[in-house]
Amino acid sequence: MPPTRTSHALFGALTTLALLVTACGGGATAAGGSGATSTASAQLKVEPQNSTLLVGENRLGIALLQADKPVLDAVATVAVQSGGRTLETEKLEFAGHEYHDIPYYLSAVSFPAQGVYHLVVNATSAGRPPASGAVDVEVTTKSPEPPVGFTMPALKQPIASDVNGDLTRIDSGVPPDQWHSETVAEGLAQHRPMIVYFGQPGRCATETCGPTITVLQELCKQYCGKLLFEHVEVHYPASADATNPAFAQMGFQSEPWTYFVNAQGVIADRFEGPVTLAQLQAAADGTLAGRVPAVDISVSS
Repeated sequence: MPPTRTSHALFGALTTLALLVTACGGGATAAGGSGATSTASAQLKVEPQNSTLLVGENRLGIALLQADKPVLDAVATVAVQSGGRTLETEKLEFAGHEYHDIPYYLSAVSFPAQGVYHLVVNATSAGRPPASGAVDVEVTTKSPEPPVGFTMPALKQPIASDVNGDLTRIDSGVPPDQWHSETVAEGLAQHRPMIVYFGQPGRCATETCGPTITVLQELCKQYCGKLLFEHVEVHYPASADATNPAFAQMGFQSEPWTYFVNAQGVIADRFEGPVTLAQLQAAADGTLAGRVPAVDISVSS
């Protein structure tokens, strides 16, 4: 089934404020938490943007709000706590500039075991007092979406030849992109390294699916001759409400997602929601080099 509700709490908060926010979709417990808790001179609302967090290393996306307003360009850190003990503290990198200045921050953290962890964020930004907030997240051993290291499903999404070249039937973007020449199954059969974007840029309940396409188009300038770029919409036809079977087959609870697949058909990397050009370039290089995972995101413990 397609996403039917918003997992990322940032969406609702900023939509109410008529502001730009992150990815669309419904979600799991890992994307939510117990709510922010102030520990400094000002309260910080911390909104994890991952629908799934796994035991081991994770890319972590977090939205930050203060007094219901987006926190931009802050110097920020996230501490992972369990049982009252801090396991690690990592820098949060502001990643909102490529997405029209959304309050989105990225880091990489590690969880040693399944369970509930406490994330504490401290942030300082221009014109505001230092702020702190916290949220609980659930970490699991199972991913509803195919994880890194697994074989990519042989998806047979509708492509240009199925719709007589009318890309508006399979792509909600305005204009549609050109990444509809072959199915994922065909790419796998040809042993071609791939980048597969899952999302609906013209229908996203928020406005990050389209900007993600823009970032991917920048990547394409350097890598379209090396990687097969593919786009799988949430719905088919793109303007209808019926779920695209290829999207449903991936088990997604949110959108957009970006997958890297190597020539052996193994998932080398994956990104949920906003992603920077630098991250994509590193993943592309790692995928082409045959590394799984494509990028070492290990962090200090």
